[in-house]
Amino acid sequence: MLQDIPHNIFVFTVCTAQQYPFAKVLAESLPSTVAFKVGVLEATLTESNTVALEDLSLPNLSQMRERYDTAAFMAAIVPFFGAYFLGQKGVEKVIYVDPTVQFFGDLEDIIAALQSADILLTPRITKKFGEAAYGDEKLFLNTGMYDAGFWAVRKTDNTLRFLHWWQARLADRAHFDLCNGMNHAQLWLNYVPIFFDKVMVNKNLGWNVGLQNLHERVLTRHNQKWVVNLSELLVFVNFREMMDESRAVKTLIGQSAAEALVKEYRNQLKKYSNTYPNLFSLYQAINPKTSVWRNALRQKIQALIAAINHFPTYHKSIK
Repeated sequence: MLQDIPHNIFVFTVCTAQQYPFAKVLAESLPSTVAFKVGVLEATLTESNTVALEDLSLPNLSQMRERYDTAAFMAAIVPFFGAYFLGQKGVEKVIYVDPTVQFFGDLEDIIAALQSADILLTPRITKKFGEAAYGDEKLFLNTGMYDAGFWAVRKTDNTLRFLHWWQARLADRAHFDLCNGMNHAQLWLNYVPIFFDKVMVNKNLGWNVGLQNLHERVLTRHNQKWVVNLSELLVFVNFREMMDESRAVKTLIGQSAAEALVKEYRNQLKKYSNTYPNLFSLYQAINPKTSVWRNALRQKIQALIAAINHFPTYHKSIK
């Protein structure tokens, strides 16, 4: 781990009180010298490293609470916490990660990237692939190209404009409604490299490993460190969607040789919770659990629709 981290670097996450065990595991993976805070949606949690949402004194907060379910509200409030922490005295750089993130490498490259970039993002995938077990390329067009589970910013006017713009959109357009172009906070990030300056998209395969990109990444141990595709050191993983114990998810994890990694994470989480707190999973939302016969019927209907849509035009009957 990096030993000397500048005091102007700030790492934070956001969760509910029930999800705080995830944040405890995240905290353990960070260098002890880094400033770390947990934004919580309820004032009932009073741990020393937490900041309650009420402390931000946000206007129209009650309307946002009424508008959203817990998952949407938690996603919508993240940039408000980001602006709050960036506004603290002496803070120049802020890093956000989901509570289900765990670091395996240091923050050195993230900090170095923020020396020249104002806004730092990671893509959810890095290579063209057609179709994988998680979903096809079109799925990522519908759900977002950049991952909202990690972003980092440097204090500049450009960054403050970005956070203000994102806050305004998420105040009332952070529902999970793919048919109407909304996926919590994530889909809005598609605009960021277009609307704002000094945006860096880091494609390092060791950054932000998650269920959505396991099809392009194989994890192995080498000299007591995790390595991705035998080339890149593993820096951090988001276990959010890997907590699902369905057969499909286990298959995805197995294909990337990540079973031991997930098992270790689950064991660490057990130190703070006997159960796994609920978290929104995009994969689960898109692939809801159904009975075997319903799932088989759905697959047959989808295959039929695909066959009709892709049937060559010149073969169709024309009256």
